[in-house]
Amino acid sequence: MHGKQAKVPGEYAGEKLIVDTEAMVCSQCGYTTLHASQIDAYTTKLADAHRAKQGLLTSEQIRAIRNRLGVSQEEFAKYLNVGVASVKRWELGKAQDKSSDELIRLKSNLARAEQNVAVILFNQGGDADEFSGGRGFSIIKLGQAALFFLHKAAEHRVPLGPLHINKLCWYADAENYRRHGISITGTRYARLPWGPAIDDYRMVFRELQRRGIIAAHGVDKLEPLQPFQPSWFQPEEVKALENVWNRFKGRLRQIVDDSHQEKAWRQTGHAEWISFQFLK
Repeated sequence: MHGKQAKVPGEYAGEKLIVDTEAMVCSQCGYTTLHASQIDAYTTKLADAHRAKQGLLTSEQIRAIRNRLGVSQEEFAKYLNVGVASVKRWELGKAQDKSSDELIRLKSNLARAEQNVAVILFNQGGDADEFSGGRGFSIIKLGQAALFFLHKAAEHRVPLGPLHINKLCWYADAENYRRHGISITGTRYARLPWGPAIDDYRMVFRELQRRGIIAAHGVDKLEPLQPFQPSWFQPEEVKALENVWNRFKGRLRQIVDDSHQEKAWRQTGHAEWISFQFLK
């Protein structure tokens, strides 16, 4: 019997698998078995083969995540709020369940965390509070507001980019709040150097593109892909959109400077949410 790489069948969690692992192989008849020193590696490979078929992180991937975070197994366990024995088992070859796998991804992968936030925000909306103008967030109404301004701009052959839409939507929500005590879209806006901006605006604009509502051409031009549907709005909300467009249609280059004069922007800390209470 000689040690060599071989394909060895096995079973993990009721699933029959074949893995390529170090084994003891008879050079004459090809009989294959495992030495005691090879069993741990074989078991890990079986678990990882099962993980791969189930779409779970492998032991090596979990270890790589922990190393990328620069923490020990004990620190990683504390960060995940699980027992350190669980982390050790995952890295040594025992497959985690789907809920634990999702936990690891959410707390260690920015893209997955952002995706989770997007699902909650776009499908459930947010709380109605002072930062949303007293209304739960609606991606549909925000998208329709963007379409309103983009179609108006197209009529006047004026290019609009994300910077303009951020400001125009802010002013529309602010106008409706001043007049009626509630925003139009329920959007939260953050104080950025170039004025109020939709919170996580990059993620929001990606979602509007994913839904086929707008298209982006470079960084400075957005294109409407759907007609504006006023049925989503109350008459006073459409009036607020129209008032904002009439105010800025001839001076879009000044909209950033104008937003810097707003009390709500000036009295909010950098990157913090802007309270609609400033508009009273």
